[in-house]
Amino acid sequence: MKNNKPYKYAILVVILAIVVLFATKIIFFRIDLTEEKRFSISKASKDILRKIDKPINVNIYLGEADANIAYLRNAVADMLDEFSAYANHDISYRYINPANAKSDKERNDNFRRLEERGLSPITISTRDAQGKVSQTLVFPWAEVMLDSDTLPVSLMKPTAMKTGEASVNAAVEELEYNFIEMINILSKTNFDKIAFLEGHGELSEIETYSIMEQLRMYFQIDRGTLADDASILTPYKAIVIAKPTKPFSESDKYIIDQYIMNGGKVLWLLDAINYSSSELSKSGISPVLALDLNLNDMLFRYGARLETTVVQDLQCLYMPINVATVGEPPVFEQMPFTYSPLLMTSPENPITKNLMNVKADFPSFVQQVSLENGIDMEVILATSNASHVDMAPTNINLKSIANINPEQFVNAQFLPVGVLMQGKFESIFRHRQVPNNLTNLQPRRDKSEHTKMIIVADGDIARNEIEQSKAGQIGIVPLGLDRNTGQSYGNSTFIINSLLSITDDDALIQLRNRTIKLRMLDKQKITSDRVFWQLINTLLPVLILTLLGAGYVYMRKVRYR
Repeated sequence: MKNNKPYKYAILVVILAIVVLFATKIIFFRIDLTEEKRFSISKASKDILRKIDKPINVNIYLGEADANIAYLRNAVADMLDEFSAYANHDISYRYINPANAKSDKERNDNFRRLEERGLSPITISTRDAQGKVSQTLVFPWAEVMLDSDTLPVSLMKPTAMKTGEASVNAAVEELEYNFIEMINILSKTNFDKIAFLEGHGELSEIETYSIMEQLRMYFQIDRGTLADDASILTPYKAIVIAKPTKPFSESDKYIIDQYIMNGGKVLWLLDAINYSSSELSKSGISPVLALDLNLNDMLFRYGARLETTVVQDLQCLYMPINVATVGEPPVFEQMPFTYSPLLMTSPENPITKNLMNVKADFPSFVQQVSLENGIDMEVILATSNASHVDMAPTNINLKSIANINPEQFVNAQFLPVGVLMQGKFESIFRHRQVPNNLTNLQPRRDKSEHTKMIIVADGDIARNEIEQSKAGQIGIVPLGLDRNTGQSYGNSTFIINSLLSITDDDALIQLRNRTIKLRMLDKQKITSDRVFWQLINTLLPVLILTLLGAGYVYMRKVRYR
């Protein structure tokens, strides 16, 4: 009698396969088996993508340079494909290599058009097997288009102390954040309001023009004084106090304090010392005195103290310094300008992760005054391990820079210049009388809701330089740009990330915490064992197939003998 069981099993397998096929069409799921979930996106990204009601087009300008750029190209494609799986509308993308042209003139025109749109190139150096070095110009940018609006996405930013594979890996870690950030901006219809306070000698509108232009992509920005209206700050998600030089009145302090008590966020960019920039430019010498802003008691109650010091650091900008003696013609030499340190950024906090150093000018540092008040303080900007501190009052003498002895110079290390504080803050007016000139008073709160603030002991990190031509025209130098070297630092990104973080946009800012392990091959072994592994990869598969074929033939002979 014929056995029909194999046929029954085959039919069951076919039916099961059909059921699974239809189930996968109905039930959407994706499985990422990588350890760091490199092919998955966050819930915040999925929520933003599901709200998009129109197709998105992306132009990617990455050319072809080396294996690292190829890896980045593939990572961009994987990320956008993952976006498409969750978006309500198509996300299409295409690669445009501006170097592909019929002539040098056409290629240069392509490069010029991209640079005019702010898409600056980087130079990739590659070395072949014979040791010959070649350089390729690459534009690590993409453009995201929704309707008629277009925003650029940086695919690879300069990263301090990282080159080659590590730099590309850092770029891959930030891909999701960079793309989702721009998609979110393009899809937004309502923007949170923030305010730059005035009335205490803060940085002017022209001195903060560069950062305000960048912040307008994320916020609606106002500027103004506090006056006597106690509720004037209520509509604002955050306020920025940028380099005040005059004391705050008690009524101003009350308005700010109660704003914080009701959950308001503050970015404090404060100087603790006062010096004369005009005296420095004339003679190279200026006294340094403590700057009284009448905020010390307020910050102390919140858990921080601004030390009245001037901080120097051997990790700093280089500037032309006049080293000639008095009465002689000026002689300028490039010297490390230790009063402009390059602050290190915390690799642990999403505000500063993978961020270039932040340029400062004559900073001080911040101290935590209590560990028992329930306020969590995290250092996000710090000096290097080669720092120097002078307590005010003291003197600045620029000519001493030329004679620095590192062994005698260094007396401090890793000083906290910028800190993130969060928790429930206690009001400074808990046992004080409310100023009697205020209107629109609300019931006073003595303890805040859980809120955040950032304190940076240098107001100049938000100040852009101003150029004036001989014709009297005024130009704005981009924030963070060192005109002496042409190097850009992370000031703008730091301030933007700080405001995004404290305004509770943590779902997005946490995407910068993405970490992908860099699994690098041993280049020395690759070079020394190159022939061995080539033979293994070419001969071993052939040998295995030969053995399998011989075994199959032998088994057939044994079976049918």
